[in-house]
Amino acid sequence: MRITLISLIILFLSSCSLTYLNQDVETLSYEDYKKTLSLKTFDKFKLNGKLSLFIDDKGYAGKIIWGNKNNKDTIYILNPFNTQIAEIILIAQENKVFLRFTKNNSKDSKELISRILGDKENLFLMKKFILNPPYQITNGKKVIINFKNWKIIYQGNKLLKNQLLPDTIEFKKNNINLKLFVSDWVS
Repeated sequence: MRITLISLIILFLSSCSLTYLNQDVETLSYEDYKKTLSLKTFDKFKLNGKLSLFIDDKGYAGKIIWGNKNNKDTIYILNPFNTQIAEIILIAQENKVFLRFTKNNSKDSKELISRILGDKENLFLMKKFILNPPYQITNGKKVIINFKNWKIIYQGNKLLKNQLLPDTIEFKKNNINLKLFVSDWVS
């Protein structure tokens, strides 16, 4: 009898805590997200952070430096030892992406980076969601937005150089998972 009573109490308490955890996640439709976007644009910016890429069970972790100047984005992908392994140029006006690898890179890292960051549609999507985080991150909630088979997940928040940014932004689609850990921002 005591064991049953204790089990019921534990079950009750755990179900209450699960309800509380579910309230910390807010899921937005793309239309709801779009309605709350600020009209702020950036003539130039620079984002520094860490990066993890996974396609199925193959993964890559390193550093990312993403800068925009004179309508041209330059993205540097570095290995964990801060050695550049790739440079990606994104020219929005011409709708073009150029991807260059340095020598001595593994075949797997080239394949992962090419499949995800070599695709201009993916890069334009990432840029849009990086520059325009939803205002709901101010509540400290995890915010999820579903857009064109992508699930964009914002977690945490921080104020860097008067810009509110999430701690992490995760992009998931099918077997692809890309996660950015934002460490610095300059605009």
